Amino acid sequence: MSLIGIPIGFYGYVFPGNINLMVLELYNSKRHRFLMLMLALVIIFESIYCIVSLMFINNIKSNARFFSFVESASYILILIMGLWMLFEKRTTNNKPHQNTIFRGVLNMIIHPQQIPYWLIAGSVLSGTLNLIPNNWTVVTFAFFNAVGTLLAMVAYMFFGKKILDYFKLNIFHINKAMGVLYILLFLSHLFLE
Repeated sequence: MSLIGIPIGFYGYVFPGNINLMVLELYNSKRHRFLMLMLALVIIFESIYCIVSLMFINNIKSNARFFSFVESASYILILIMGLWMLFEKRTTNNKPHQNTIFRGVLNMIIHPQQIPYWLIAGSVLSGTLNLIPNNWTVVTFAFFNAVGTLLAMVAYMFFGKKILDYFKLNIFHINKAMGVLYILLFLSHLFLE
């Protein structure tokens, strides 16, 4: 079941952001040594955020009330994200790309979305993965998540321009589809629990 980490890691980095743009910029400017260092750091920090968050989820499972609160909050956030994506109005995508490498490095180390992302993902996956503190399952899941992350980074290195163009043209429809998926995930938890 740890193989589910691959699509989760890929999904976490496939949407355009500072880290992906940094990878694309470094690859296009042929700064391959620095690129390899940055890829290693992306994987390291992604794995740290993943393992710490999943271990936190495991540790709070013994406190059923608090775990239930975190799990409920996670599903409510999924519902909010789904509704937001579903009802978001179309906007233009003309954002300047200044200081791309600096922003990418900064977001890699201090990534404000990582902890909430992994708390939500950990809550949703906790029953699926049957995580146990210090269990090999957490480490293998984090490893496969790192593989998925690396696949997204490699996709940006080789197909970055095409990926960015695709998202520019289709982000409205992609957001609608992801919004529906998030709402279905929330509803399945609500009615299947």
